[in-house]
Amino acid sequence: MFRPRILFLLVAAFAVLASSALAQEPPSHLGVVDYQLCDNFGGVTVTVVGDAGHNLAPYEFWKDDFAAMGINVEIVEVPFADVYQVLKTEFVAGSGAFDVVTFYPSYIGDFAGNGYLLPLDDFIARDPAAVWDPNMEDVLAPFRELYNRWANQTYALTIDGDVLVMMYRQDLFENEEERAAFQARYGRELRPPETWDEWLEVAEFFTRPAGATLAGETLTRPFYGTAEFGRRGFSYAWYLNRAASNGVILFDELMETDINSPAAVAALQNMIDTLQFAPPDVLNFGYDELRDAFIGGQLAMVVQWTDVPKKAADPSISQIVGKVGVGRVPGFVVDGEVAHRSMMPVGRVVGIAADTDVPEAAYCVAKHIAYNTSLENVSTSLTGLDPYRATHLTNPEAFAPLMGLENARAYLEGLQAALADGYPDLFIPGAAQYQDALDLQINRALAGEVSAQEALDAAAAAWNEITDRLGRETQISFWRQALESYRAVGLIR
Repeated sequence: MFRPRILFLLVAAFAVLASSALAQEPPSHLGVVDYQLCDNFGGVTVTVVGDAGHNLAPYEFWKDDFAAMGINVEIVEVPFADVYQVLKTEFVAGSGAFDVVTFYPSYIGDFAGNGYLLPLDDFIARDPAAVWDPNMEDVLAPFRELYNRWANQTYALTIDGDVLVMMYRQDLFENEEERAAFQARYGRELRPPETWDEWLEVAEFFTRPAGATLAGETLTRPFYGTAEFGRRGFSYAWYLNRAASNGVILFDELMETDINSPAAVAALQNMIDTLQFAPPDVLNFGYDELRDAFIGGQLAMVVQWTDVPKKAADPSISQIVGKVGVGRVPGFVVDGEVAHRSMMPVGRVVGIAADTDVPEAAYCVAKHIAYNTSLENVSTSLTGLDPYRATHLTNPEAFAPLMGLENARAYLEGLQAALADGYPDLFIPGAAQYQDALDLQINRALAGEVSAQEALDAAAAAWNEITDRLGRETQISFWRQALESYRAVGLIR
C-alpha cells in the first residue's frame, strides 16, 4: 500500500482534496473580522487597475459594500505579464488614470522609491481603528515586511500570498500496476519526487501516447508527466526554484551574480530536459494553461501556485477532484542534503496612486479587499488569491464548503510548510528589468535557440548592464537592505 515518506512534509500536511467538493457560489460575509465601513463619500468613482481575470472578482463580490460607502468602483484590466509596463507608463505620464493600483510586490522598490505611491501609515493610524486599521500584525511576516513596506514606510496592502508548491495525481502514484511498473523500470519505489533528478524520471515514466494504458485505462489522448510555465513573463520563477535549491544566489554583497555558474547552468538544463515530457505547446503555457492542463487530467504532476488545489477541488471545472496530492517543490542535493526552495513570485498588493484625486475613498476600497473581506476572497475557488494572514490560517471553516473541514485544515497547515521553503523574489528598484532579462534568456534556452550556458551568460551580462545603468553603488545599497529584510523574516540565511 502507498505510504508517503515522512520527508514529504507537505504530502502529509495537504490531504487529498475532497471528492465531495461543491462548486462555489460568490462568497457572503462570514462575520469573522470585526470592522466598520467608511462613511459615505457621496458618489465618488474609484478606478482600480489589476491583471485581468478572476483576481479582480472581489470588486464584484462586494459592490454593495462599496455602494454603501458612496463609492462606484470602475475596473481596468490589463494582461498578466503587462502590469509593470502599463503602470510605469501611466505613472511617468502623470495621467491620474488610476486610483487603486494592483501590482506584484517585486515592483514596490521602483514604484515607492520613485514617488508613484502614497504612503499609507497616516491612513492606517486614523481613528476609529475599526474603519481604518487593516491589522497589519495579522499579515504573515514575509508578506508584511517584504511586500508592503519600503524605506520604513507602508506603501501597499497585501491581497494575495503566493508561493509555489508541487501537485501530483495521488491516484496514479498509488496505483499498484503503475507502482510495479516503475519499480521494474527504475529500481526504486514510485513516490512524489524529492529531487529534480527524480522529477525527470517520474515525468518520463508517466508520459504516454494515446492508446497506451494508464492506471488500467486506455488513453484517448496523450498524457504527459509534467509541464512548465513556458510563456514569457514568469518562466524565470520556475527556473529559480531549481537554481536556488542548487545553491545559486542572485547577487552577492557587491551585486556580483553567479546566475551563469555551473550550478545555475545545471538547474536550467534540468528545466530544458523536462520539456520532452510536456505537451508540445508548453512554451505557450502561462498560469491558465498550466492550471487547466493539470485539473483537466493531462498531467501527472506540476509546480504551481497554491490556489490551484482550490480549483482542483471544484467539480464544475476540475476532472481530478479528490485525486490531488501536494508536496514540497523538489530540490537538488547540496552538501549531502536535499535543499528545497519554493519561489514566491507575483503575489499581489494594492497601493494608492500618488496623483489620485480621491485618496481616502481609494484607501477604503483597498482596505476592504485587503482586510475586511480577505478571508472570503482567499477561501473561494472563484479567485486565485492565496492566504496571507494568520486569520486565514486559523479559520479552516471558511474553506470547508469547497474541500471539507479536515482537508481545509490540512491545506492550511501545508501552506505554512510551503512558506518555510519560500524564496523571495527581487523587490529592489530595477526588479522588473532584472526579471525580464533573465526570463528572456530562459525562454530562448527552452525554445532551443541557445544552450543553457549561453542563455545564462547573456543574462549575467544583462544584469551587470542593468546594475551599472541604475548605479552600482546605489543598487548595492538597495540589495543589502533587501538581504537584511530577507534574513529578518527567516527566508534566507
